[in-house]
Amino acid sequence: MGYSAADERFTHQLPRPFDELHHPDGSWSDRCYFFVHAPDGSLLVTSGYGNNPNQGRSNAYGKVALGDGRHWDLTAGRRINASDQHELATGPMKWTCLEPLKRWRIELGPNESGIEWDMEYVPRAPMWELLPMHVEVDGRTLVDMYHMKESGLYSGWVQIDGERISLDGFPGGRDRTFGVRVADELDFWLWLDIGFEDRSFQAWVIESHDGTVQYVDGGITHIDGTLSKRFVKIDHEMEFDGDRKRPTKTKMVFTDEDGVEHRVTGEAPFPHVNVYYGQPLEKMTVERPENGGYLVHYPWDSTNREDLVAVEERAMSIDQLMHFECDGMAGHGIFEILSGGAGPAKYPNWPVMDMTAFRQKPGGE
Repeated sequence: MGYSAADERFTHQLPRPFDELHHPDGSWSDRCYFFVHAPDGSLLVTSGYGNNPNQGRSNAYGKVALGDGRHWDLTAGRRINASDQHELATGPMKWTCLEPLKRWRIELGPNESGIEWDMEYVPRAPMWELLPMHVEVDGRTLVDMYHMKESGLYSGWVQIDGERISLDGFPGGRDRTFGVRVADELDFWLWLDIGFEDRSFQAWVIESHDGTVQYVDGGITHIDGTLSKRFVKIDHEMEFDGDRKRPTKTKMVFTDEDGVEHRVTGEAPFPHVNVYYGQPLEKMTVERPENGGYLVHYPWDSTNREDLVAVEERAMSIDQLMHFECDGMAGHGIFEILSGGAGPAKYPNWPVMDMTAFRQKPGGE
């Protein structure tokens, strides 16, 4: 396309028009992620939006999980160009930065999926800006991106099959990512956002099949505005729900650059409160708006083994809401596992997968 209306704004950072990026890989994305959970861990809502300029597409999702096993999943997308990438909306979903670095509004309007929401996010601790992320395998760049993580509080509501639940004061967090991330070719990562009363642990470690660390960073953000030293090592052990992919317990040791160790344990008192990312179930409902987009939604129940097996067979990652303890503190947070490529040898519950389907657009496009 070349020069566009976006180029009339004096915000360039490269000697190229806005529709050209620093890397041609199709995974190049500019995205956001938000999560909020009930204080007792019985409800989890996640929402995210991303632009993939090299594909000329956006993609978005909204997911809800309850402690009784009920889940609702919705994904959507549309065509984009350099002039409308600032419009963080697709289908019934919309993300609005109300005040930079301070307030976001996340909306899911009326639709046929069974879930709606209108919520606002504000930070409760400073953001953690991760060190530049760069991972190469056999000379090929799999990760080259910027990433930030931030703990926060929510207000607003979520509606589930007609029942409206207040989110006022519920904890959660968000992140922002932009750059190259060929997630389906990375063997393993562990992404963490753990909220305690006066601080949060923000961390990410990426490892190869044999456990070799390819990237690690993170730290502790305090609500008084202070930051800890950076983590330089993260040791982890996990237990799983039988042969399932969802984790039930974990032990972790976070070591910072001064050699100080922080020992954290986690367990999932509500094992059904999680969301999976991957291909949708075959029983999905697909809607195709006239603008060339798509909207996919499906409810499922993780107490139904047939549903659970079908979802996990299609899953590349999971966000498990867990209860954590550290030095007498207790809290909740996201324990995210991703497995692509050759998978992690240490955790056979996440076997090697054929990731071809994950390179296809949702909704069969």
